[in-house]
Amino acid sequence: MINSVKNVLLSGTRSVFHNAKFFFLMWILNAASAIVLTVPIYNLLLINLSRSNMSDRLTEHFDYFWFLQFRHLYEIQLDQIPISIYAVVVIYTIIQTFFLAGLVAIFNTPSKNHLVDFFYGGVKYFFRFFKVLFYSLILFVLIFFIYDQLGNLITYLFIDSENELLEFILKSLRYIFLIFMIGCVTMISDYTKISLAVNDKLNVHKEIIPVLKFIKNNFSKVFTVFLIVAVLGAIGVLVYNIIGKFIPRMPAYFLILSFVLQQLLIIFRLLIRMLFCSTELILYKDLNAEEVSAEVVQN
Repeated sequence: MINSVKNVLLSGTRSVFHNAKFFFLMWILNAASAIVLTVPIYNLLLINLSRSNMSDRLTEHFDYFWFLQFRHLYEIQLDQIPISIYAVVVIYTIIQTFFLAGLVAIFNTPSKNHLVDFFYGGVKYFFRFFKVLFYSLILFVLIFFIYDQLGNLITYLFIDSENELLEFILKSLRYIFLIFMIGCVTMISDYTKISLAVNDKLNVHKEIIPVLKFIKNNFSKVFTVFLIVAVLGAIGVLVYNIIGKFIPRMPAYFLILSFVLQQLLIIFRLLIRMLFCSTELILYKDLNAEEVSAEVVQN
C-alpha cells in the first residue's frame, strides 16, 4: 500500500507541474476577487487620509479614536461591504467550480491539455459539478448545525459541574468530529465529480451510491492520500504563520515582504488544490481499472 500511495502522489505531482499553466488562471481569479473587495475600502482610506497627517501616525501605531471616527463618517459605505463580500464569494465559488471541471478534464485526458480543452471540459462538466457543490453545501450546513448543538449540549451538561477535564475532552472530540465529517463530505464530493467526468455520467443521484461503495472498499488508500495532501497544505499554512510572526511591521516597506509571503501562500494553496484533483483522479482510475488476465495458449 505504501508504494501504491507513493506512486499516486508522485504521478499526481508530475501531472500538476505538467499542467502548471492552468494554475495562473486560478491565481488571476483570486487576485481579481481580492481587488474587487479591497478597492472600495482603499478609496475610502484614500479620501480620508490623503491630505491628513494621520496617515503618517497610523504607520507607527493604530489610532482607535481615528477608527471610530472613520466608521462613523463612512457608516453607509462600510455597511455595504459585507454584501459585496457575499456576492464575490458566490461568484468566486461558481468560477472555481468551472475551473475544477476543466482541471478534471485535462487530468483525465493528459494528451488533451490545451487551453481549449480546459474550457471545453469546464463547459461540459460545470452543471454536474455545480449540483454536487449544492448538495455538499447542504451537508456542510447540517454538519455545522450538529456541531453547534453538540456544543450547546456539552455546555448544558457541565453547567454545574467542576469536571473541566472531561468537558475539555468532549469538546476536543467534538472538534475532531467536525474535521472528520468535513473531510468525509469533501472526499465524497470530489470523487463524485471525478466519477461523473470519468464515466461521463449525467445523473448525480445515481453516481453517489457507487462512489460511496468505492470509498468504503478502498477507504485506507483514499483516506491516506487525502490526509497526506491535506497535511501538506496545513504545513504550508503553519510555515507561513511562523515566518509571518518574524516579519516586522515597521518600517512600511516590510509590508511588501508580507504581501509577497501572502501571495506565495495563495500559490501554494492553489497548487495543493490541483494536487487533490490529480491524485484523486489517478487513484480513482487505478482502483477501478479492469484486471486483464493473459491466457497462454500452448500448441
